[in-house]
Amino acid sequence: MQLKEFWLSIRIALIVAVVLLDSGHAFSQSSSWSSQMETALLQDQGFQSWKWLESDCDDCQIMLVPNSDEVQTIQVRRFIQALAVNKIELQKMYKVSGEEYTLLAQMSVGILGRETRFGESARYKVKEAMPWAVSLAKVMRSVTTGKGVDPNSRGLTQIKFLPGAVVEKFGITSENLDIPENAAIATMGYLIEALKQMKTRIKTYHLDHITPDKYADYLPYIYFGRSKSLIDKTAVPEQNSYVQALKKYMSMIDVFERQP
Repeated sequence: MQLKEFWLSIRIALIVAVVLLDSGHAFSQSSSWSSQMETALLQDQGFQSWKWLESDCDDCQIMLVPNSDEVQTIQVRRFIQALAVNKIELQKMYKVSGEEYTLLAQMSVGILGRETRFGESARYKVKEAMPWAVSLAKVMRSVTTGKGVDPNSRGLTQIKFLPGAVVEKFGITSENLDIPENAAIATMGYLIEALKQMKTRIKTYHLDHITPDKYADYLPYIYFGRSKSLIDKTAVPEQNSYVQALKKYMSMIDVFERQP
């Protein structure tokens, strides 16, 4: 890490520490102050606001900044830091463009919010504490319905199927997806593969209505297991509560990029 980047990291860390240590009625005000200070620091270091389809930088460094109280937690900070730090590595592994990577990074934060309320939902905590109970319930349901048993969704972003590439490269398993860094990397791997699948289906099934500006509307259907809705053209993102919640949580993060 270059000296300039090192001191930038230190200054941001100090700002974050102030917010995380604050409490009570002053928290919201401190959160807003943190976001403003981080943004000012990044702009001072040459970072610019990133927007999907308005940037074509392939090897830009990215930073994600929380702009809402709900995402001002240590877990979220670790998650978004992993997205930024592993950008180059994952781009090389999957041969994905920088622009698409950054969109998927922001979407992964949306998934983190939608699936487990950033790791804070009671349902998630119960599932992770007793995965055997979830498995047992699925087996019993399978017996009564005659349908197969689906694998358990695990971790902070509730992934069912781990991408083989990240398993091999990073040693991620279903048992360590509660670690924010692992969840971030696994989610990115899954989304990159899902985007490739969706692009193939767009061409194969002539889904001309799924244009790049609509990727964040339709890609979630693959993530939550409803990809058939894309093929038969019954997906209506505007009326889908999962998609709308995901996009709401995406908006809680501001994204910045800097030319190398």
